[in-house]
Amino acid sequence: MNTARKLKICNRLLGPTLILMLVSGIRLEATAGSYAWSVWVHIVLDSLLTILSICHIYYHYRFNNWFARFAKNRNTTTRVLWWVFMLTVISGFEATAQWLVENGHSPIGGVHGKIGFLMVIVAIIHAAKHIRQRKQAKRA
Repeated sequence: MNTARKLKICNRLLGPTLILMLVSGIRLEATAGSYAWSVWVHIVLDSLLTILSICHIYYHYRFNNWFARFAKNRNTTTRVLWWVFMLTVISGFEATAQWLVENGHSPIGGVHGKIGFLMVIVAIIHAAKHIRQRKQAKRA
């Protein structure tokens, strides 16, 4: 299977996973993470979304210095998404560690949630731009 096909499959999996993650995040926000099973579902979905995101980036850039590649990227949305993704992942690790120790909602979990919502918004804008560009390229 070639890289373009792998990227297409990855992209098709990213969309539904992102939506499920959003629903899971809203649930955690609404219940302040009071149900352990919902936190575990969120952690599993987050892990899947992170793996798919890393695969998506890999299919575009391989393992060539991603920080430099994103710094040079002309698409502002893509650059912003990269940094918000990094903040979300880092704060997610911290929130998970905090939750495992205290088994409850923490300020870092709340901050992680806000950053995560921002990431979802930027990811949707990123995907919409690229879908629109692909459609325009097919018409030409």
